[in-house]
Amino acid sequence: MGIHGCGSINNNGERLVELCASSDLVIGETLLEHPAIHKLTWYYPSERDKNQIDHIAVNNIWRRSLLDVRVKRGADVGSDHLLVIASISLKLRRKERRDMHKKD
Repeated sequence: MGIHGCGSINNNGERLVELCASSDLVIGETLLEHPAIHKLTWYYPSERDKNQIDHIAVNNIWRRSLLDVRVKRGADVGSDHLLVIASISLKLRRKERRDMHKKD
């Protein structure tokens, strides 16, 4: 998926791409260039097969807020999948507060 994806896409991957295209989402891991060790999220127990099957999808509006997406190896999550972490940067504007008790 994308120019920085790993491996080949299967039927589930194609369905994810279609969902993202119809919902105006982007797959975060494929936007950024990282070594495969920071992208592959599942390893077969013998480590013979490896796949990138866990993803973070964000709305296209927030695409520029996504700073980094990578896999954290060694986190004990009780699963055969590795932890996927995203770093984001948000700039929030302060909303003007209206005085609700003030009478004209």
